[in-house]
Amino acid sequence: MIVEGEFTFQGPREMVWNLLQDPEVLAKALPGAKTLTKTAEDRFDGAMQVGVGPVTAGAFSVTVVLKDQVAPERFSMQVDGKGGIGFTRGTASVELRAAEGGDTLMKYRADLQIGGKIAGVGQRVLDSASRAMTKQGLEAVNRELQSRLTGAAPAPARSRTRYWAAAALALVALTIALCGGPWR
Repeated sequence: MIVEGEFTFQGPREMVWNLLQDPEVLAKALPGAKTLTKTAEDRFDGAMQVGVGPVTAGAFSVTVVLKDQVAPERFSMQVDGKGGIGFTRGTASVELRAAEGGDTLMKYRADLQIGGKIAGVGQRVLDSASRAMTKQGLEAVNRELQSRLTGAAPAPARSRTRYWAAAALALVALTIALCGGPWR
């Protein structure tokens, strides 16, 4: 499954890069994220609670390895996630470009393989869920960026209780890169 798109952050590229390197911010922004921990210079491990449609929410362990980091421009990552309802593995790339008005344009692309019960819900449902979760995660990161720029507390996001595994992992990959970046 391919998940790709663009998102414009309302702030400077260097600040976006630094924000995307903060595992606490990303863990809060990722739908279903329970933990996100840096376990090596380029590796992060986490836990998520995910499900979609008729597939009951289940716990997933996630590992993300960052590669090809060029601050504050781009990076790639390898993602591996598994749980009782399935698995996902794949790669993702993120590019940050300075945009007009001091904004930052992010371009992202993830190529994921999905298996197990979660893959049985169908491609259309998976595509729709991945787009919605990616948008939700990126908007949460942008709210945090705005709060840091203005010094105000970020606005709360709408709560959701059911999530799709590949989308969540794509979002982990992308928010760690993307929707995240290398944390130091």
